[in-house]
Amino acid sequence: MITAISKFKLPVGLDRAALIEDIKHSIPMYQGRAGLRRKYICINQQEGWGCGIYLWETRAQAEAFFAVAREMIRKQTGSEPEISLLDTPVIVDNVTGEVTVAA
Repeated sequence: MITAISKFKLPVGLDRAALIEDIKHSIPMYQGRAGLRRKYICINQQEGWGCGIYLWETRAQAEAFFAVAREMIRKQTGSEPEISLLDTPVIVDNVTGEVTVAA
C-alpha cells in the first residue's frame, strides 16, 4: 500500500462553505478509481493550506494518478502541490476492526 499526501495552498478569499462546494466538484474523479482505497480531503483555513490524503494499492497507481491530478490541483488552487508517496506497511482500522500488514 502507498499513502500519498498532496499539500497545497487554499484559494484566497473563500470561506469554509465555499471551499467545501469547490471540493465537492472533484469528488467524481475519485469515485470508482482503480487502486484508490480511501481519500481524505483536509483544510486548515487558519494557515491557508489544504491536503489530500490517499491510500493506494500500488505506487504505480498513485504515480499515474498524480501525473494527471497535479495539473488539476494546480488549476483548482492556483498553487503547485507538494506530493509525497509513502510506503504503508501497516494499517489499523478501528471502524472495521481490521489490521492490514504488508507481506
